[in-house]
Amino acid sequence: MARSQRSAAATSGRAAKSSTALESGRGLGKQAYGMILLSTAVLLLGALFYLWPQMRMVELEYQQSALRAQQAKALQQQKQLQVELASLRGMARIERIAVEKLGLRPPQISQVIYMRQKSQTVSARSMP
Repeated sequence: MARSQRSAAATSGRAAKSSTALESGRGLGKQAYGMILLSTAVLLLGALFYLWPQMRMVELEYQQSALRAQQAKALQQQKQLQVELASLRGMARIERIAVEKLGLRPPQISQVIYMRQKSQTVSARSMP
């Protein structure tokens, strides 16, 4: 019996040692898990703080490119409109419309009235 008591005591001693080792191992595992989680969070935040401005810069470059294309298109349209305006203001076009569409004709000599200027100061004031 003494032998069985000794082996029971040795077995219980080993079990006690292994249970404390497991408990301390679990504690170390939780601590290691926490450190891994913290390290991962720090790495992700670092990557986010590094990559976010880079992504924002790319987005702004795309916007700038689109705005420059829009500006070039607007300038081209402005040039076309200036050419069209110049052609619409042409005297030959105005005379053609006056004759063809409005039925106007050059005035007769009897219809022309000449006006005389009173003084040079009056004409200077009337001119813009």
